[in-house]
Amino acid sequence: MANKKILLVDGNSLIFRAYYGAAYQGSILSTSAGIPTNAVFSFASMLTSLLSNREYYDVKVAFDKGKKTFRHEMLEDYKAGRTKTPDELVQQFPIVREFLDAANISWYELENIEADDIIGSLAKTIETEIADCDVEILTSDKDMFQLISDKTVVLIPVKGMSDLKTFGKAELFEKWSCTPEQVVDLKGLMGDASDNLKGVAGIGEKTAIKLITEYGSIEKIYENLENIKGAVKTRLEVDKESAFLCKKIATIATDTHVDNLEFRKLNLSINSLVEFLRKYEMFSIINRVSNRAEQINNEEKHPYQILDFWNNEFACEENSVYVEALEENYHRGQIIGIAISNEKGNFFINVSNGAKQLSIFDFEEPQKVFDKQLNEFLKTSLYKKATYDIKRTVTLLKTAGYDVSYEGFNYDMMVASYALNANVKSTFVDHLRLVSPELNITEDEYIYGKGVKRTGEIDLEVKAEFITKKALYIKKTKSDVIEKLTETNQIDLYEKIDLPFVEVLFTTEQNGILIDRQELKTQTLNILNKVNELELHMRDILGEQIEESFNFASPKQIQDLLFEKLGLPNLAKGSTGKEVLEKLRTEHAVVNLLLEHRKYSKLYSTYLRGFERFIFEDGKIHTIFNQTLTNTGRLSSSEPNIQNISIHDPAQKEVRKIFVTKEDTLFYSFDYSQIELRVLAQMGNEQTLIDIFNNQRDVHSEAAKMIYKLKETDEVSSEMRRVAKVFNFGIIYGLSDFGLSNDLNISIPEAKNFITAYYEAFPEIATFKTKEIEFAKANGYALTLANRKRKIDELKSTNYQLRQFGERVAVNMPIQGTAADILKVAMINIYNEINKAKLGTKIVAQIHDEIIFEIPNTESQQAVEIIIEEMESAMQKMFELLDLNNEIKVKLSVSQAAGENWFKLK
Repeated sequence: MANKKILLVDGNSLIFRAYYGAAYQGSILSTSAGIPTNAVFSFASMLTSLLSNREYYDVKVAFDKGKKTFRHEMLEDYKAGRTKTPDELVQQFPIVREFLDAANISWYELENIEADDIIGSLAKTIETEIADCDVEILTSDKDMFQLISDKTVVLIPVKGMSDLKTFGKAELFEKWSCTPEQVVDLKGLMGDASDNLKGVAGIGEKTAIKLITEYGSIEKIYENLENIKGAVKTRLEVDKESAFLCKKIATIATDTHVDNLEFRKLNLSINSLVEFLRKYEMFSIINRVSNRAEQINNEEKHPYQILDFWNNEFACEENSVYVEALEENYHRGQIIGIAISNEKGNFFINVSNGAKQLSIFDFEEPQKVFDKQLNEFLKTSLYKKATYDIKRTVTLLKTAGYDVSYEGFNYDMMVASYALNANVKSTFVDHLRLVSPELNITEDEYIYGKGVKRTGEIDLEVKAEFITKKALYIKKTKSDVIEKLTETNQIDLYEKIDLPFVEVLFTTEQNGILIDRQELKTQTLNILNKVNELELHMRDILGEQIEESFNFASPKQIQDLLFEKLGLPNLAKGSTGKEVLEKLRTEHAVVNLLLEHRKYSKLYSTYLRGFERFIFEDGKIHTIFNQTLTNTGRLSSSEPNIQNISIHDPAQKEVRKIFVTKEDTLFYSFDYSQIELRVLAQMGNEQTLIDIFNNQRDVHSEAAKMIYKLKETDEVSSEMRRVAKVFNFGIIYGLSDFGLSNDLNISIPEAKNFITAYYEAFPEIATFKTKEIEFAKANGYALTLANRKRKIDELKSTNYQLRQFGERVAVNMPIQGTAADILKVAMINIYNEINKAKLGTKIVAQIHDEIIFEIPNTESQQAVEIIIEEMESAMQKMFELLDLNNEIKVKLSVSQAAGENWFKLK
């Protein structure tokens, strides 16, 4: 079977060719607004033509970024003397990149690096890491000949994209009588006027080829200089330095790191491509390009049946199910189609039959027809079901009235993909690309539209094909995903933690949290009054400087007020963000009021008035706990976000009073005490820290004593403890001397002394950090104790700041991620024990390191004992669950609080 081909495109070469080719033909295309588009038009035509005529697995485009590169450090006038790029072409560079984004084609550019070096590095990566792929490089630059190999050829355009000359090793030898490795030697001798490389003056192509053929390299030529006679020898002697310099400059770097690099099956985004062409008024090529895109994508066609009702004769022991709904909040979702794929075929259940169309003379509401056989299929766990996002799927089905057996769902493609690579965006399309790049599927917005135009009322065949394809691909990829999880030693993480945790979150979401509507109404009115009072106060202060229609919520109007009318210092290019306003507090009385206005306006719109739309008929909110959005394993919350209600701001904390329990129950909050520091002590084997925790001493006070070198009898002031607290938590997140000096308002030398003292007090922490960074650099990922991985491409970045960020992630992700894994194990075990004991206690929320329960008064003692026992033993049980031979070194500690509303919990 022939290898797949990946095309690497020299973007600068192609756009120049596109521009001058169009200009030669007299084409001066531009939009009605005067934006030139002739180069973009030709670029789009040429590239899509090439891709449709030749079959490629993937395509990457590389561009130069800026005029200066590392080669200018070797030769100051490198590329000097080139003709100035026409302004109308310069204007089209960003539009070409926009075209590639619209088409879903990856492109790259790097500071200080040329496109040649990016292409060289991509080519070598493919050659060494992807066994079944060959490389084709599209360029007009013959320097690229040096990249030719057994797996790489160069395509040189002769005339358009229909006439390309392919150069492999044989063609190169026929042209220049040399190997790819000798191309840079030829360049060193011949020079290159376009790059302002002199080479050896007077030696042209023929002489250079003759010398390289005889001696093999520039180095060998100069070793045998005494055997060379006449003018050639003299020329070589005079320009020896130039020859070696030109060879060095001509050598393409093949070790450049490219961030976020992935190779995947080419899948052009047809709808966004058409939108792009319309935006830039390239109407004449819309049909041509969209037809080419369909041909390039070559999406797999699959047979399917459309059913009005499910028939269990079609059921198998193993089934893949995809339930489609368009609402972001699936608790309010309306099913628009259900697909089931198994060994018997692919089936689409047309749920729109559920409201049968009646005669126009019958004015009664159409009655929903219940699919009894589908209900039988869903309520038995004998039919095993795989899906994408079990939580969402079961919720949608239950909301539609089906009696669903949760136990029947035994595979979640979303959660399994997340275990494989938490950095990948959590969508069906992105997870499909991760687990099987061979398979293609269109993005939802190109089927259903987006924004206000989003609708499920589309052609039935289009809908059926699209949704059944999702179910089919869940089935097709399942065994591969399980195999990959097994190969990467993450199968236990998925099967024993992440998958069981889905059920805990599903039940937590279903439980919901009761809202005190009267308290919500009272707070909403109070805060609205506060906002109005602040506006009146600001209007009094500003007087005639603002008009009656002035909008205090408009950043543009606030910008004009502060920097134009009031003349306050413009600290950040017109920004009126919180940080800027904090610095302007003393400049004008209105700034303080503006900060207060913003705080209370957000409180009103997000947490008070904003909460009203999330209250269901049962008087509760049912938030969505997102299990696959963060790359550390932590949860996030949405619709509404209940994790973001601050307990530090008194006004925001008041909002917690709206969350209440039903009669004869109380909220109980159980919070891990300093779990990340305890995990750090465990992972870093930091004995001093371990002793502090295991002897139940205050970690911040103890750290303060050591940082300030106090005697045991000396008293630790509140300020000292605060400094130590900044250290204890900041050290996990890569606190620097600069950051510390800012946080504590001290000099950088003082901060350095503090850091030195801290590491002297806890020496193993520095060792641990070094070890984690080295591990991540060697393996490309960080690892929690539960074997959750996070890829850290930033560690290989050419950008210093990105590398530093990568190092911070390499240290904090294992700690944060392990703490999150411990919490998951605790919640799974608590859930199981509560069910085993047949208690009415419910988990209603998880916020960072805190779990909140609703516990009937009659069960409080029994439930609290179970919860504390499972939380304190969670790390030990995690080790046992995953068969990890780890010894528990540090005790976990749990604090608790109770009350009839959340306000009383903290």
